[in-house]
Amino acid sequence: MTAPVNSLIWNMTRKCNFRCEYCYFPHDNTPVTETLPVRRVTDFLDATDRAWTVGLTGGEPFIYPGFVDICLALTENHFIGVDTNLSVSSKVRDFAERVDPARVQDLYVALHIEERERVRGVPAFIENARLLMDRGFKVIVNYVVHPTLEDRFPADCAFFAEHGIAITPRPFRGSFEGRRYPEAYGERAGAIFADHPEQGFKIAFNFLGVPCSAGRTLLRMEPDGTVMRCPGDKTVLGNVMEEVRLLDGAEPCARKRCPCRGLDHVALTPVQAALVEGVQLAVVGDDGGAGRAFARALDLAPGHPCAENNLGVLAWRAGDRAGAARRFSHALAARPDHVPYAENTSGAAGAADFDPALCLDVNPEARGR
Repeated sequence: MTAPVNSLIWNMTRKCNFRCEYCYFPHDNTPVTETLPVRRVTDFLDATDRAWTVGLTGGEPFIYPGFVDICLALTENHFIGVDTNLSVSSKVRDFAERVDPARVQDLYVALHIEERERVRGVPAFIENARLLMDRGFKVIVNYVVHPTLEDRFPADCAFFAEHGIAITPRPFRGSFEGRRYPEAYGERAGAIFADHPEQGFKIAFNFLGVPCSAGRTLLRMEPDGTVMRCPGDKTVLGNVMEEVRLLDGAEPCARKRCPCRGLDHVALTPVQAALVEGVQLAVVGDDGGAGRAFARALDLAPGHPCAENNLGVLAWRAGDRAGAARRFSHALAARPDHVPYAENTSGAAGAADFDPALCLDVNPEARGR
């Protein structure tokens, strides 16, 4: 099926029955008590006269009261996608039996292998995933490749492949031992993501000042029905329990980090598109493709500091320390106030094991990260 462009991300709950060490939500497995009448949501969506994909996420959406009935109501006129750990087996079976796979974009299933093993849930996970796939649902099983899991990742992929379940590596986003990921995978990224270049789309770019249709074609909804412009921009547009006023068109992005789906809604110039492509390729280890994209950005905008910096990162990875230092200096000369450029410039003059940072700014007028 072809999903509509319009996306509503419904953060149904922040509660979850897993307690993954690297999760940014505090663990809370108490019952979900804050619920929203689904008909208020469907009435709001229907009134726009557009088809929407509603991303049901959390926390763990399958612990939400009446979850399958909510899915049925939403898919009467719209589509859904579900972010889940697939651990609530009774509701998974109910979902598989009652929901039309043609109305489901995908189930984005987090494996979280250490937590799965802790709760002795691997056999049930395999059964649930196979059930959904056999019923015709698109199931994407993702594996957060935390730095502590890199060594065991290949063996886990092989194990689940024996059960007909393909694993998609998902970049860890956050800090570990003082290094920021996914940028810090560096040269190791090629071995992890070589067959999954799409994971480069998981980067949180700086789109500050770039026109974006969020607030009209991309929305975030909180558990109480509050609708915001997007997951990053918390500008409130109303509440489905009362009234929601969508924006009329594209407006400049107001955030320095885009956490979710911004690439589907921003209007990039050719230079910005080349920078984005280059970072996506660099993060998953395709340094050759990344270099060509950054060079294209420089051809279109000579001296662009982000392109200079990122070509410096690639030069450093290739062992060209002098070339990297030269690129970092060019970037810093163009933006002397930009701390990451200064850190890369000084780092390149120091230890050989320095790990330079990619620039995620696509707008040369943007300040900071």
